[in-house]
Amino acid sequence: MLTYTLMNLIKSPWRSLQMIFGTYLVFVLLISASSFQQSMERSLAITGDEKNVILLGAGSEESLERSEVHLNAYSAAKTIYGLKQTFGKSAVSPEVHYNTLVNSGDKESEAMLRGITPTAIQVYPALGIESGDFPQSGQVMVGRLAWKRLGFAEEDLQIGKTLTYEKQEFKISGIFTAPGTVMESEIWMNLNDLSAITQRDSLSCIVVRMEEAEYDDIDLFTKQRLDLQLSAIPETEYFKKLDSFYEPIKMMAWITALLIAAGALFGGLNTFYAAIKNRCKELATLQAIGYSRLRLFLSLYGESLFLHFISFQAAVITALYVFPGIHLNFGTTFFSLSINQTLIMQIFGVCLLLALLVILLPAWSCLRPPLNQVLKD
Repeated sequence: MLTYTLMNLIKSPWRSLQMIFGTYLVFVLLISASSFQQSMERSLAITGDEKNVILLGAGSEESLERSEVHLNAYSAAKTIYGLKQTFGKSAVSPEVHYNTLVNSGDKESEAMLRGITPTAIQVYPALGIESGDFPQSGQVMVGRLAWKRLGFAEEDLQIGKTLTYEKQEFKISGIFTAPGTVMESEIWMNLNDLSAITQRDSLSCIVVRMEEAEYDDIDLFTKQRLDLQLSAIPETEYFKKLDSFYEPIKMMAWITALLIAAGALFGGLNTFYAAIKNRCKELATLQAIGYSRLRLFLSLYGESLFLHFISFQAAVITALYVFPGIHLNFGTTFFSLSINQTLIMQIFGVCLLLALLVILLPAWSCLRPPLNQVLKD
């Protein structure tokens, strides 16, 4: 029966190519939707550190950019017992987050600026300076993937180059890494510089890193210091909320992929139905010489599975080579598409199911009628 199955595929090459191309598009879309969701969730999950707690302005727990924290809160936060200590200094990072336009030569793009102090290195253990130095006044430090987020050429954001913001030039002093996190797409600069340019007399947030302290200790601190009007949220929880904010976008991606998959399913049904309907007498003759209906059905399923498996392999190869070069930017979120073994196995399961669904009804309509009736007709 294997030879018979392969012969039928070769006998109608145009139909086979149509099915392969149609299902290939379906698998690419399904892999894209799955990769989009998983990559975003993984990027935000990695960015959040279980040891870090973010202090924001009360009522602004969902947005660092809208938050305002009084400068007095920075001194007060350093008194919290149980924070990580390095050379007698508490791991407390005062920060200003600002989304704006920056220029490099004649190029302009939207960037996420983060005003920081040297204590940021204590708070973010994933942070590493790949080359250059930490930014001083009049300098900036760019993430390894910042050039991709901005749409600039990689050489535009090398050490020694300048970025212009609000008609002021800042020299790039270093390039930093924070593997897998959204920070790699940001531009970091001296806190005082960013505060002066944006004319802010407040902070966006204060990030503290715990050692002996627990979240409840920091939450109690914010409740005791009502004059500071602070709210404490674990960094992991903040990025979970940020991920849920993008749920409608992820849902739209899935709906689009599923609608196209449904269209391909009905198209496949129509194609296989037309092809098998013309082979009813042929299948009936095979039954007459001793082949069972089950065996013939498995042969038809083998044809469908062979076509779908070729499409599945082509889609996975495309994803493996193309997706790493695709980078998506949604507000403060930036991530690269990627696929893993779990995703590949899930799509393979869809491949097996889709191959069965497109052949089930056509095979039923052809193999169900009594043998003598089909041969007589």
